[in-house]
Amino acid sequence: MLIYKKRKTMNAKKMNFIYVGALLLISNIVGAQEYKTKLMPKDSSLIYINGEGTFLHLGKQDGANFNLATTIQSGFQFNQLDSTNGKTNSNRLSLNMVRVSFTASGLRDKVSLGIVNDFTGTSGILEGWVGISVLNNHGKLILGQKQTNTNNRLAMADERYSSVMAQSIAGTSNDGIVYGGLMQNFVGATREGGIFFETNFDFNKCRIYPSVSITTGKGQNFFSTQSGPGFKYGGRIDVMPMGDFKKNGAYVADDIYRESKPKLAIGVAGSYNVQANSPIGSANGGVVGIYKGGVASDANYRKLVADAIFKCNGFAVVGEYINGTIAGKDLYTNASSKTELTTQVASSMYNMGSAFNAQGSYINPSGWAFNLRFAHITPENYIATSLVHNQSWYTAGVNKYLSGNAMKIGLNVNYVDDNNSAIHKKTLIGNLAIQLIF
Repeated sequence: MLIYKKRKTMNAKKMNFIYVGALLLISNIVGAQEYKTKLMPKDSSLIYINGEGTFLHLGKQDGANFNLATTIQSGFQFNQLDSTNGKTNSNRLSLNMVRVSFTASGLRDKVSLGIVNDFTGTSGILEGWVGISVLNNHGKLILGQKQTNTNNRLAMADERYSSVMAQSIAGTSNDGIVYGGLMQNFVGATREGGIFFETNFDFNKCRIYPSVSITTGKGQNFFSTQSGPGFKYGGRIDVMPMGDFKKNGAYVADDIYRESKPKLAIGVAGSYNVQANSPIGSANGGVVGIYKGGVASDANYRKLVADAIFKCNGFAVVGEYINGTIAGKDLYTNASSKTELTTQVASSMYNMGSAFNAQGSYINPSGWAFNLRFAHITPENYIATSLVHNQSWYTAGVNKYLSGNAMKIGLNVNYVDDNNSAIHKKTLIGNLAIQLIF
């Protein structure tokens, strides 16, 4: 049965409560560790690692650690659109990505923080968070804006390691070809603001990573004014029956670290966005024309995700599935409450339907990577104004990794068949890009 939660108003008091709680917890940890830190012998090191940036270590082995990395990606794109309105060609040169990331940890890794500045996006701060380690460093409580745990696997990956290089603005999946059709239709913003809890443990020979979150439900708007009530509640669990991947390899499409033994990760995630006021529940506003009791309202937006990744000796295979639906009770399309909101009408307000993504790649020891990707999107209901259409996405690409992933040169070709009954579009997109990380 569909459940409607009472409309709430998000205001400064809620955000202040979150901040105060986090600061109190941090201050308790700092107080307990301050005396021990003063007694530790001092030494330091400064190291540059290709593809990962500069690392600064201060103090003894358990002292403070800092990492600074800059990413610049430039590209050339060719676009050919063939539709019922005719054929058009366009070219462009662009800075696909200009970012500076800074992470730090201290007090025996009890406290950590991260900031990612995006100079090609619509907001200067793409990520900003502070984390506190708990459960003997087997868990972490995080406050701020970061990549959320409720999306598909590759939406949790750092864009620097994407197998497809192309323009992407402010970390949103619907502004370029980088992410593919599944994410463009059902993810939107890959970052969200709120409270996240992550933990990990072993069960027999399996490595298990559960996580839960409560976010604003407005995507990458944690540091700006937000409208609308409700929060987004979600969780995810990843099971790795063959043990941990190297570094962040479970969330990177290519096997850039070349796993010497077979590794498998299987994940399931879900989220429930109360009164989502944007079509994918990842932005601030955009949905109008829904009423409850004669007052403007919104539907609840639900997402279910299942995915898996397998890697071994340079080979990698990824499969992802996502389903988006709405929920709500006594919702109407007029203030007089005479016309009930149907799923057909709602399909022109929310991205409803399902999609799957399958991709495979191989990277040889000299750094040449070859990849293929296919995604198909199916609407739950389709009318002329539906936001989701029947689509098929095909991608083929080749990348060359140099100097330990510090430099990447890539070429990819993408074909999108958008079977919209109003305007049937076929798009051919080619990208040539160069990326530097230092």
